Amino acid sequence: MTVTLFTVFFVLLVIGTPIVFAIGAGTALSLLLGGIPMTILPQKIFSGLAHFPYLAVPLFVLAGMLMETGGISKRIVDLSNAMVGHIRGGMGMVVMVATIFFSDISGSSAADTAAIGSVMIPPMKKRGYNPSFAAALVTSAGGMGVLIPPCLTMVVFGSLTNTSIGALFLAGFVPGIGMGLILMLLTYIIARKKKFPREKRATFKELLISMKRSFLSLFMGVIILGGIILGIFTATEAAAVAVMYGFFLSVIFYKEIKLSQIPEILWKSAVMSGVVMLVVGISYAFGWVIAKEQMPMKLANFMINIPGGKWVFLLSVNVLLLAMGMFFDASLSVIILVPILFPVAVKLGIHPVHFGTFVVMNLGIGFTTPPFGLSLFIATSIAKVPISSVIKPIIPYILTMIGFLLVVTYVPWLSMILPKLFMGY
Repeated sequence: MTVTLFTVFFVLLVIGTPIVFAIGAGTALSLLLGGIPMTILPQKIFSGLAHFPYLAVPLFVLAGMLMETGGISKRIVDLSNAMVGHIRGGMGMVVMVATIFFSDISGSSAADTAAIGSVMIPPMKKRGYNPSFAAALVTSAGGMGVLIPPCLTMVVFGSLTNTSIGALFLAGFVPGIGMGLILMLLTYIIARKKKFPREKRATFKELLISMKRSFLSLFMGVIILGGIILGIFTATEAAAVAVMYGFFLSVIFYKEIKLSQIPEILWKSAVMSGVVMLVVGISYAFGWVIAKEQMPMKLANFMINIPGGKWVFLLSVNVLLLAMGMFFDASLSVIILVPILFPVAVKLGIHPVHFGTFVVMNLGIGFTTPPFGLSLFIATSIAKVPISSVIKPIIPYILTMIGFLLVVTYVPWLSMILPKLFMGY
């Protein structure tokens, strides 16, 4: 069954079949050839989706869509520009800072890339930045932003492994901010070398005005994390609060969204959520077939016996996830690989929260890598440049992110400090 499953899956992928249909066809054919009733397939799909935490996915998508459409990204970019725009290559710095702020609202790297890219890439081109470099900057920022909570991939990981989603959200902060600072340093070095322009330094009054205009937008992150840490609500309930807060700000307070636009926003959110949840449901059936064939147990025994123990295992996981991230959606990679790798990690003494952090970090880098990086597709479409032209300028950013990934992998303190401080892990 396993051979059939993977053979059909990869053949369909090679000929360009959408991933969800490749998974579904491979799973269905494996069940037929194995003499298992086809009624198992819908049962596993629906049982896989019947988890309360998964309600957070469409809710965070809707909250991010409301904030993106409601002019929130423009306010955040204005604040970021007032903070760091005067530094050499300041518009590149603004991309990084704005993405960190917006990631604290949206929960989706695709939304981060689309929102910040649509605001920043056109003015960067006007100021003399090469369009391919601008797209590379926005792409790498989107890969970094996945670590800043709330993060949809962390919700999926926590649901699969019964790991605290609140702890995972906290664990992503230090690595996320650290990666952002390192990418800003790299941007500064490149800017000095290429003599990118400085922007006008904002006055203290302009900075205060920008902070005032964006304060309520940024406060959403405080509400989400604060409520989870203090035990006021779960991650799913936090997502519902985010939707209500986003609606209040965008429709009632800022009045940037008209009521006539709400149906379109709901439709786009439903489509995006439906794609994610369909992949999640089909992948549960996929995982059931793999588990029935005892593949996770066989792989676990093999990896535990590899010379080098935990350290080699961590390196192997990074290589595997980076490769998967180049070709597959982050949620799909989590659903396929985590049930196999997580038990091995626990046996080797790796903390579930630390494991979840660098798994998500790996898949965030996957958003930036050709040939199928989602953030890469979005940024290049906004910049109107071919993906091939972005490969050279983005390589230094990808290598820097991988270097920092290894630091986070082998220094658990970076991901565990906040969960220990606030939640006693």
